[in-house]
Amino acid sequence: TLRCIRCGACMNHCPVYTRVGGHTYGTTYPGPIGKILMPHMVGLDEGRHLPTASSLCGACGEVCPVKIPIPDLLVRLRQESVDGDKLHPAKVRGHGAKRSGVEAMIWKGWSWMHARPGLYRLGTSLGARFRKLQPGKVGAWTQYRTAPKLAPKTLHERMKERGQ
Repeated sequence: TLRCIRCGACMNHCPVYTRVGGHTYGTTYPGPIGKILMPHMVGLDEGRHLPTASSLCGACGEVCPVKIPIPDLLVRLRQESVDGDKLHPAKVRGHGAKRSGVEAMIWKGWSWMHARPGLYRLGTSLGARFRKLQPGKVGAWTQYRTAPKLAPKTLHERMKERGQ
């Protein structure tokens, strides 16, 4: 990260930065390089949201003239913000600041359900049937946006209708 020459190429190619602009980051250094630099400066307890403000498309890493592996560093910071890397000690102050027991439980349930195709089909079918019960507001994200709704039919149902 310290090799950065502040050319702005990563910002010019980042779809998130071009969509939201620099002031939304709330830090001195915006854009993809700021998502890496600022958590190192202020710690992950204050900058835990920065590494997740990326689509990880890799455009920033491809255009970087000094070849900083920005997407790889963002993935590492995301990992450290949740629970740290067990093999390598944390390099950033405040690692684990974004850890949530509820979120960990949800992901474990999600992976358990996806490992069982029959249960997955049942879950998606029930989700499609009861989509009217889906909440319209899901946190701060839906304060200015409409929450996405589940499809009325699952992919399996649509393919079955088409005879495939």
